[in-house]
Amino acid sequence: MLGKVFKFNGSTFGVQTGFAATKTITDIDSTDPAVVTATAHGLSDGAVGKIAAVVGMVELNGGLYVADNTDTNTLELAGVDAAGYAAYVSGGTFAPVTFSNFCELTGINQQDGTADRTEVTSICSTAKEFVTGLSDSGTLSLDFNWAGNQPVQAALRAAKKSGETIAFKVTFPEDGGTAIMLGTVSATSFQGAVNGVWKGSATIQLTGEIFVLPAAA
Repeated sequence: MLGKVFKFNGSTFGVQTGFAATKTITDIDSTDPAVVTATAHGLSDGAVGKIAAVVGMVELNGGLYVADNTDTNTLELAGVDAAGYAAYVSGGTFAPVTFSNFCELTGINQQDGTADRTEVTSICSTAKEFVTGLSDSGTLSLDFNWAGNQPVQAALRAAKKSGETIAFKVTFPEDGGTAIMLGTVSATSFQGAVNGVWKGSATIQLTGEIFVLPAAA
């Protein structure tokens, strides 16, 4: 019996190229995960946004976050445990990321890194013992037909220059759902040869969790 498969063609790959109008934050719960209140925000699960200008829970300022379990006025920040953060006081905005489809994309490879392992063997151990450290989401490698002035390719070069974290979103066909990744662009390049087309590549150092979300009902 054939297991579930999804074709590469028919998928879409989105790269962050900007921000939409900000949503006004009126409260953030110190919970795991953090719950943000933004009246009539209009966002759905999988939306990515940058938080700024929060008073009190300043640990969230400047970061990109993935929305989950959204309803009319609230959303969870996936993977964010705010239980130990300073209490929310006032203010704040959530600026949703805008994605552009990367139509020149020809290949993608997400390669996990290895989580740290710290040896904790002691006098009472009967074999070596280890504790697992933080996970490593590794790298994302992109291959594409080079067209340097296209919005996505320009955004990749700009992100490499600035060093800022940007978002990437894979939408799989049919009921495959989405995968959302955050990372910094560490390298971009292009090359060409006779009887061929210009080809490009980019390497992204991923940070934080890779979020795989089900397809919308």
